[in-house]
Amino acid sequence: MPPPAVPEDNLPAAETEVPESEAAGTAEPAEPTEPAKAGRRGRGLGMAALFIIAALAIVGGAIGTVGALTHGFHKPVTVKYRESAVFKLRMGDCVNAPNGRLVSVLPCSAPHEAEVFATFRLPDSRWPGTPEVRAEASSGCASRLTAYLNPQLAISLSQSYVFPDSVAWRAGTRTVVCEVRATSGQLTGSVRG
Repeated sequence: MPPPAVPEDNLPAAETEVPESEAAGTAEPAEPTEPAKAGRRGRGLGMAALFIIAALAIVGGAIGTVGALTHGFHKPVTVKYRESAVFKLRMGDCVNAPNGRLVSVLPCSAPHEAEVFATFRLPDSRWPGTPEVRAEASSGCASRLTAYLNPQLAISLSQSYVFPDSVAWRAGTRTVVCEVRATSGQLTGSVRG
């Protein structure tokens, strides 16, 4: 025979589960107290402060790296330009430049490499670029050659010119020096007509 059925409200006390809220006699869950909210708020502010400090450290490190790589923290270097002696040559000067850098002026009766037949100044402006300055120097010298040259010598001579580069231009040099040279050998007198 099966054991007799026991009604539910007659269960022994040991097997009955009673929720904690009912045992205390309240039906509502307890609300968190103010000190618990304040603790969470303080933790959030601390995390925000750490995030801001980390972000500032990253930005500061990036600025320092860029500054170090671009020499941003060094004083700027000032380059003093000293005009080359070639730009001080005058029409009628006979010259030698054995190493291509050092120009020496000689009497035209002595053998020499070139004779200056004209100098002129290019207009003041921003640096137009090497091709533009070269073109202006070439056309300016070509237009001045026939007025200076002895026509009987024209066959055996070639024209050259010196013009300022971008560094000289920024320093204010605008002078073009036009020279005439022998196609072979040296000149042994003036080519002026």
